Amino acid sequence: MSERIMVPYDGSDHAEAALRFAFETYPDATIVVFHVVEPFAEHTDAGVENVRRWQDRARGYAEAVFEEAETVAEASDRSVETDWEYGRPRHVIVRYVNDHDIDQVVMGSRGRDGIDRLLLGSVAETVVRRVPVPVTVVGDAKLGE
Repeated sequence: MSERIMVPYDGSDHAEAALRFAFETYPDATIVVFHVVEPFAEHTDAGVENVRRWQDRARGYAEAVFEEAETVAEASDRSVETDWEYGRPRHVIVRYVNDHDIDQVVMGSRGRDGIDRLLLGSVAETVVRRVPVPVTVVGDAKLGE
């Protein structure tokens, strides 16, 4: 049975580096490109009509992110499965891994440290600590290759 590797993908250089790393390192695995649309406060009290409009824009953005990921995949002669959900990335990624037979996570990290990390937290750190599968974090070093 083929491994299922999840690559959280937001369209950033770090996410693209993680996707390329996953293709190179796991040539026989199924790669699941997963995008999280993070809700923000302004849409929660905006009324049903505005929420629908926001959801449509979010869906369109997710589709654009997936097109980018599919372009990277095609350049590597690979294909990807795609999926996305609404929520806070650190929570949604962990839940998705637990609910979707994911064997490994490969994710990019912006490598924040110091006060930025304390104030903003680290999605990668939360995922590493909370998922029951191995996690490979691809950092800045991969961007120069």
